[in-house]
Amino acid sequence: MTKRYSLGFISRSKSEKEMRSPIWWEHLTKDKLNHPLIKEYIFEREFGIHTFGESADTHFIGLGCKVVDRISLLRLSDIVISLKPKDEWEYMKPGSTLVGWFNHLKSDPRHSTNIKFLDLENVKILAKGRKQKLLYRNASVAGECGVAQTLAELQRLDPSSPAIVQQKRLAVVLGYGNLGKGATTELLRQGIERIVVFSQRHPVDLLDKLRGVEYRQMEYGLFNTYELLSEGLRQPLIDSILSQADIIVNATLPCKFKAKWTFIPEDSFNKLKLNMAFIDPVHKPGHGADFTHVTQLVEPLKLIRKSNHSIWYNGCNAMPSYRPAYASYIISQDLLDHLDSLLDTVRADAKVLL
Repeated sequence: MTKRYSLGFISRSKSEKEMRSPIWWEHLTKDKLNHPLIKEYIFEREFGIHTFGESADTHFIGLGCKVVDRISLLRLSDIVISLKPKDEWEYMKPGSTLVGWFNHLKSDPRHSTNIKFLDLENVKILAKGRKQKLLYRNASVAGECGVAQTLAELQRLDPSSPAIVQQKRLAVVLGYGNLGKGATTELLRQGIERIVVFSQRHPVDLLDKLRGVEYRQMEYGLFNTYELLSEGLRQPLIDSILSQADIIVNATLPCKFKAKWTFIPEDSFNKLKLNMAFIDPVHKPGHGADFTHVTQLVEPLKLIRKSNHSIWYNGCNAMPSYRPAYASYIISQDLLDHLDSLLDTVRADAKVLL
């Protein structure tokens, strides 16, 4: 007999300033509820009030869903979806599965519990003709929000930054996956006059190129990254263009072959424009430059100083508190549209790790 699951949704994570909700109530319809593997949907009480300004409880109850307090949800559910879990595993029943993002946790809870953990980054779907992460569109949202938040904060903190006042501003985007395209889209929306995007692929091979954007090719080397020029020549990016940039967006993702790429060598910090903006939605320490790191939620934008030189840096860890309704809408769509893929992953592997 096929196992059917109680599926619970935590509305608000206890992680600091996490403002997103995993479900937009209008996306959950009677058609979505009739899933052969789901015996009941359970929602945390006052669902979405912190994100949308109003609770969706009445809507969910009208659809026949359970609405209960947080602890009851955790004890009743076979699968719990919580975007940024904090302590949920301490109250869940043995053998149940916790689904969410876990990179914010300082310690690994797997060794002290008998529940299973499924990282949302490890759930894959087929989209746009290729295998992608379940929430691949959320990467685009992160790129957009990283740019929008940085420029808004700079307008308040340092309106004289070249990222704000420079005539014919130059923005350089490093990487053109979902993250890079989202950042590029927002740079265009913000009226940045010149945008140059670098990819490992030749510009001819890039799909979904945006009008008014220059596309170039880059290559990674030992302790540096290069722009590929004509006739097989190459030049370090810091010399060819990054030293001229008013805004840099690091939209490349580390992989097992290149855990940390270098765009700004340690001895090249002073080549960057004074008080320019370095936007880093990936925020993996040391990835891109030695100064990259996860910024604190209470200080999304900070001044990085070395000797007598400084730049503005956003490690983009504050995205949960920026445009949360927009991000929740995209996350909700993808979770419900690809619920089969999520359930298949839970069922296929009884030892899913972080």
